[in-house]
Amino acid sequence: MPLDTKMIMKLREATGMGITNCKKALEEANGNFEAAELALRKQGLDKAAKKADRPTGQGVVAVKTDANRAAIIELACEQEPTTNNARFAEATEKLLLLALSLPGAWEGAETLLDAAAQTGAGRDLVNGLAAVVGENVQLRKAAVIEAPDNGMLGFYVHFNRKAGAVAALTLGNGVRPDAALQTAANDVCMHSVAARPIAFRRSDIPESVLATEREVFMEEVKNKPEAMREKIIEGKMVKFFGEKVLPEQPFVKDPAGKTTVKQMLDAAAAAAGGTAEITAFIRFELGR
Repeated sequence: MPLDTKMIMKLREATGMGITNCKKALEEANGNFEAAELALRKQGLDKAAKKADRPTGQGVVAVKTDANRAAIIELACEQEPTTNNARFAEATEKLLLLALSLPGAWEGAETLLDAAAQTGAGRDLVNGLAAVVGENVQLRKAAVIEAPDNGMLGFYVHFNRKAGAVAALTLGNGVRPDAALQTAANDVCMHSVAARPIAFRRSDIPESVLATEREVFMEEVKNKPEAMREKIIEGKMVKFFGEKVLPEQPFVKDPAGKTTVKQMLDAAAAAAGGTAEITAFIRFELGR
């Protein structure tokens, strides 16, 4: 009995497999759609497992927002042309939608890989993509942040799709987001992609990192008079924070380097009639 073409196309849409593979799976399952889909998903898992040790030096960082949440993922593959594949773009979009379907703010690739929704299970989406494009595909990182009740989101993905960031801002004094403030929020993220901060508050820097920096600075000042050493070290720590903490970094769009990110954001918020503070921030860069 000839197979229904619509069923073949439906199976192709559900699994991402080629038409020939879908037709063969349906034939072997005697036209049973569920059995054919299961067989193809197992086939995808097997193909993905065989490629899992191959290096993934390419890929994309992608962002998607809804009313008050932003999702960001890093999806890696083997070759740059693969990132322009329509199936790669489709899987990326479905992963972002799946990420936004999960409640709350969270971070971790496993959270998304273990999730499932109408758009498909995260792990199945990745494994299915690997089977379609014939490469090792890995979801390396994933996260969702939420805007506060009295806040807004900023987002940015670099033109090469290799780095991106999302940020949540708390707004004060009754300020309402306007176009200029949205630009400033997005500029916070754009800046972070270029400047690579490691935290948006000093207190978020791990104590082990601070201890290492102090140890290096102590070595640098060991020949200075003892009474001066601590003061010099504190000055060096202030400079370190200015280089690594997002609001304290010199804003990349200021050619003179005299305006910090905080000052840029404060000015935009003041022009809108209030205040703004970065309260959540995530930056992904391919392979880092």
